[in-house]
Amino acid sequence: MKLDMVGIIVESMEAAILFYERLGFDVLGEKEAEYVELNNNGMRISLNTKKMIEGIYGYPPKSEGDKIELAFLCDSPKEIDQLCEKMNNFGYEVFKEPWQAFWGQYYAIIKDPDGNLLSLFCNDQKGETNER
Repeated sequence: MKLDMVGIIVESMEAAILFYERLGFDVLGEKEAEYVELNNNGMRISLNTKKMIEGIYGYPPKSEGDKIELAFLCDSPKEIDQLCEKMNNFGYEVFKEPWQAFWGQYYAIIKDPDGNLLSLFCNDQKGETNER
């Protein structure tokens, strides 16, 4: 068995697509659809409307709790800083500003329009954070 896809349940497909495009992903499929995938090298990521998920589950999906984290590997501390600044300038919440984590990675956490926490990190080596 192999994990093949992570599905993100969204309130507004339009708002979610705009967020993930601004983060750097291309959308595969019709933007007006109830289901789209993000062009991601490796694991598939899908955006699914609450309406579609309710049709599958038979009840509205719950929208509370921090139960899962998506962590995106970035190339450098500079890329993380630039992404956080860019997303903040668009009005999205930077939940935790970039920092040098005690486990050795350069890390930041942002929120998508549905309140999901997304980690941006890089495996900081050779003091790259000093060159920001």
